[in-house]
Amino acid sequence: MSKRDNGREELIRSVRLSPIASIVTDARLDDNPIIAVNDPFEQLTGYAEEELVGRNCRVLAGPETEQALSASLGRAVASATPQALQLTNYRKDGSKFLNAVMIAPVFDDAGELAYFLGSQMEVQAQTADGLRTNAVERVMSLTAQQQAVLRLMARGLRNRQIGEELGLTEKTIKMHRSALVRRLGVSTAVEAMRLAIEAGF
Repeated sequence: MSKRDNGREELIRSVRLSPIASIVTDARLDDNPIIAVNDPFEQLTGYAEEELVGRNCRVLAGPETEQALSASLGRAVASATPQALQLTNYRKDGSKFLNAVMIAPVFDDAGELAYFLGSQMEVQAQTADGLRTNAVERVMSLTAQQQAVLRLMARGLRNRQIGEELGLTEKTIKMHRSALVRRLGVSTAVEAMRLAIEAGF
């Protein structure tokens, strides 16, 4: 298995473990298609993974999806920057829901954009602000070094790249990642990245 295939499978495994509805898209393919979704995503949207693989996330858009917010997500994808926002999406059965969407780029070992992680959560309009407040409080509970690591994780950097940015060994970065995941009370790095992006990191 090539390093690229290994990185892809590791990313997909992590997403499948997340209790939050999550997907992986391949930024190297035309139109950034979905390559994997987890069970919570299937439950949230009503789509089975085999119906989604090869399609763009726009499959969730519908008549009342806010065009300006969709365009903002498109710009984030084009510039490979993290983004979190709430917009109207639609399930397979046509029912609409307010979706708290997070996307984050994932770079390969050479620093090239390879994938995007996406997570979705149904929210009520009045709770959208509470998500950000909660995320900020949780992220601020981290040490300064853990926050620095999390900020670079949210930008899609790998452990080695984070270590180079911070002047630390890859082993030390892995230690910080494990500690910050525990401290945030989440079970995967994907969830930690979502909190970072919701907090505005």
